[in-house]
Amino acid sequence: MKLYVVRHGRSAGNLPGRMTGWSEHPLTRLGTAQARRVAARLAPLGPMPVYTSDLPRALDTARLIAARWAPPQAVTAETASPAQAAVGVVADRRLREIDLGDYEGRSWDEFVADRELAGAFAREPFTTTLPGGESLGMVRERVLAAFEEITQGEHAVACLVCHDGPIRTILNHILGIPPERHWAISTSHGGLTLLEASEDWISVRFVNDTSHLRGLATKV
Repeated sequence: MKLYVVRHGRSAGNLPGRMTGWSEHPLTRLGTAQARRVAARLAPLGPMPVYTSDLPRALDTARLIAARWAPPQAVTAETASPAQAAVGVVADRRLREIDLGDYEGRSWDEFVADRELAGAFAREPFTTTLPGGESLGMVRERVLAAFEEITQGEHAVACLVCHDGPIRTILNHILGIPPERHWAISTSHGGLTLLEASEDWISVRFVNDTSHLRGLATKV
């Protein structure tokens, strides 16, 4: 299987210095343009199923991609029929960004000011649970469970739309990157990553390609 992994377009909640996890923010004008550029790039490669986080910024990106092949439809991972999964959008809450709990919507400066929590989260992110939210270990468990189901599907090609955190989690898992280097990989809004999965191996073909977005920021 070839799996095209897309980070959603920029949303109203993706403000510099702001922590955004499970908040339901729509795509901005720029985010919509980014999603359309990804859709245009993937259009000749489809049709394909589009799996996505159920948060609006990812779901709206996924719908724009799927619309290039068929009228967009939104179903859940549990209710999708084979026909729906072939050309539609399958929303799965396991693909959400990390639940930031009490820090949702607050500034990074506030988080860093809590030196004990910020230090523990940097050193041991997989076992440090954010107040009212998740640890990266909890994120890893749900994201990889969804990822495994997708890569074991029968489709030759598919698309996965989600967030920077889940994409980083998937790549770190494939590449065997240790927890202390978890933050070394990051992605851009509208960035495209290609994975190739066989029966017993997953290859990373490229990461965070943004060539299809060239010049966009100056036009939108």
